Amino acid sequence: MPHTVLIADSDDDLVCSIAGELAADGYRSLTACAPTSLAITLRHSQAELIILGDFDGPGANARLLADLRGALGSFPPAAAGIPVIVLSSQRGQVALLRCFDAGADDYIAKPASYLELRARVGAILARCTGQRTASVHRVGALELDKATHRATYGGRPLELSQTEWRLLAQLAEQPGRVYSKQELLRDVWGYQTPGVTRTVDAFACRLRRKLHDAGAIDAIANTRGVGYALATKQTGSTAR
Repeated sequence: MPHTVLIADSDDDLVCSIAGELAADGYRSLTACAPTSLAITLRHSQAELIILGDFDGPGANARLLADLRGALGSFPPAAAGIPVIVLSSQRGQVALLRCFDAGADDYIAKPASYLELRARVGAILARCTGQRTASVHRVGALELDKATHRATYGGRPLELSQTEWRLLAQLAEQPGRVYSKQELLRDVWGYQTPGVTRTVDAFACRLRRKLHDAGAIDAIANTRGVGYALATKQTGSTAR
């Protein structure tokens, strides 16, 4: 089952952006754009981790976190033990110390790199659930590092965009399986409704070309009218 992460911040665009990125990486995302909706969501869901952003000016996230840890106000008692990553617009040691004193498990200053945020989310969840999953996934000579979003073929780095990496990672989850275009649009791009688009074809073509240039021949297979698959064994030489 996917881990459930609750993103709370007064910035709707930021909340939606992080939620979409996490959903694309296999997490179940919950959102809250006000302290009241945060409390309501915690009462009616089972969040495993909270990304707590900014509310109501400087220092508000530390005060809100203290209330959550003490199960004060409308926060349910169970919420007191949920790990929290504070995502704050405040920089400096004082802001950081206040949040850790209030019970933060981690602290990231805005603007935050999504890759850094995702790595910290994964580390905290692994520690709290007692699960340590391998960071590197291998399919033949292809290696994907899920912690850094880097990929190599035969030891050579592949220069991939964020979306290209997500597409390759999705196909590599089950090599040989044909993923339909609708599946890929949903899981890689976050599209919730089916539609007619050439987006998947364009990115698959780009990805196939980059793998071919690195020495992987016919790595991405296209089943006409259905979708794409990653070959279980990539033909070709890794030597130049």
